[in-house]
Amino acid sequence: MRTRHKSRVFTLLAASAVLVGSSLTLGAGNAAAATWTFEKGPSYSDGTFSIIAYNNGRYAGLMEWRGDPLSGYPGDAFRVFDKLSDGRGMEAKMILPVTGRKATTRGHSAEYFSPWSTGDLTEGTKVTIQLCSVAGDYADCSFAYSGHA
Repeated sequence: MRTRHKSRVFTLLAASAVLVGSSLTLGAGNAAAATWTFEKGPSYSDGTFSIIAYNNGRYAGLMEWRGDPLSGYPGDAFRVFDKLSDGRGMEAKMILPVTGRKATTRGHSAEYFSPWSTGDLTEGTKVTIQLCSVAGDYADCSFAYSGHA
């Protein structure tokens, strides 16, 4: 009986070690891949806001939404900026309202501002935009953040 008990304990310990080892390996891979972070910048009464991107804690770029025209910049418009020469670009898409609008730095060297993605929206319309760091078909993306026209 005692031998059977020792055998069960050994099997349980071996299985636990394999499970813990697998978890640590999987966790390390996910943590190493999760280098991109995003945060919403300040929001203003005219609906203006930004999304800021960081790669390994370094400022990497941003998306800038303008609800109203200001100092020669268009209203109801957004653009992206790529700061780092890391082989990746910045790309933002308007999620709501569904317009198909996007701004991208694909094909350009850093430091680069995309052209403004513009289009008239009814005053007060809620806009939701998502910023991504892109390379080919791969993208690390922010949550979709909101402002208004």
